[in-house]
Amino acid sequence: MLTNLFESRSTLSSSYPAVLELFGLANTEAGVAVTENNALKLSAVYSCFYVLSSSLAQLPLHVLRKTKDSRGKELIERASDHPVFHLLHDEPNMWQTSYEWRESKMYQTLAWGNGFTEIIRRRNGEIMELDHLDTWNISPPERGTASNKWLYPLWDEDGKKNRAIRPENMLHIKALTGNKKWGVSPIRQHADTIGLGLAAQKYGSQFFGSGGRPSGILINKSGGQRGDGQNNLKEAWKAGGIGKGGGRTAVLHGDVQYQAITISPEEAQFLETRKMTRSEIAGIFNVPAHMINDLDKATFSNITQQSIQFVRHTMVPWVVKYEQELNRKLFTTAERLAGYYVKFNLAGLLRGTPKERAEFYHYGITDGWMDRNEARAFEEMNQRDGLDQLLISVNAKHPDQLIEDGKPDDKTEDTPNNNPEDKGASDET
Repeated sequence: MLTNLFESRSTLSSSYPAVLELFGLANTEAGVAVTENNALKLSAVYSCFYVLSSSLAQLPLHVLRKTKDSRGKELIERASDHPVFHLLHDEPNMWQTSYEWRESKMYQTLAWGNGFTEIIRRRNGEIMELDHLDTWNISPPERGTASNKWLYPLWDEDGKKNRAIRPENMLHIKALTGNKKWGVSPIRQHADTIGLGLAAQKYGSQFFGSGGRPSGILINKSGGQRGDGQNNLKEAWKAGGIGKGGGRTAVLHGDVQYQAITISPEEAQFLETRKMTRSEIAGIFNVPAHMINDLDKATFSNITQQSIQFVRHTMVPWVVKYEQELNRKLFTTAERLAGYYVKFNLAGLLRGTPKERAEFYHYGITDGWMDRNEARAFEEMNQRDGLDQLLISVNAKHPDQLIEDGKPDDKTEDTPNNNPEDKGASDET
């Protein structure tokens, strides 16, 4: 195990946390070892992971194709006949659904800084499977000894090199990093902040596990008991089971007084420390506080705005990162030139209330950029005959169209009426 520890493999910090703790490599300033696995024991970290992973996994994911009609106008259609469509939309491999695959990749990327999926192809190059790979079994790419090409080394559970995967057959999603070949783990990067939260959580559990407060002080008013007498009184107190839970009554003999020690709930629960840590962790992962159940400063109005900001500034960067990696690895150059590409639909996260959707459809239909069947499709309603035509409001018509309809233009209306016979009628009107 020590031989493997000192190899050039960077993921051994995950595989051998006990050894790292032995050498003091995983401890934080708070005195708590932080690893990718035990960080999830902190509720704030788990909540951030769940929010980000589930938000990405639930987005509709399709393979689309840009084409042109007979008039040269650009059309966008679902490329459901492409082999990749089924893998991304339904079942990437025999063990996972599309939701589960994306959720697990996002989780590993957030924890270890890297998420990997092997692209398995047939002999003709057609993609047949997207196989889930565990991040801790892969190390940064290195040049092969024989081919001198970049390869991702893949290790087995015993720490032995199993095989290597070419970069073009590896989907690699990286967390924020300055290294072009390897992502940085947010857990390791912010181990001290997470360690503080784990330390406070552990101390609070131990504190309340002992009854939430010290059992108290026994005061001998006479001052006569020393040595064995003092020890006998202490043992008698313990034998009564006092301090192991509420509801017990102690009977004291002699001139002895019991004085309880109490601590305020705020001090006992470390409320301020834990709130601060929770807020900092939400900031690390760029998740609005209300989405991890921190509602101290939340109101109805700012929650709506924060939800929009979450989509724009938290999810969109991840979506773009996934789209670009999928597009450059899943399609050949010829397919990309033919118009094939992958697209997440963010409308699922921005779906408004029934009133907001009704207003959106109303303006789209009356302004002429959406027909009624398209609006029905958004609501998953069946298409109807006669609803495919675009409706244009009279106020939105082009001036040339108004002239064609027989309405005089502005110049005609401004010309004074010089016909005496019509003057009276005009004035009267």
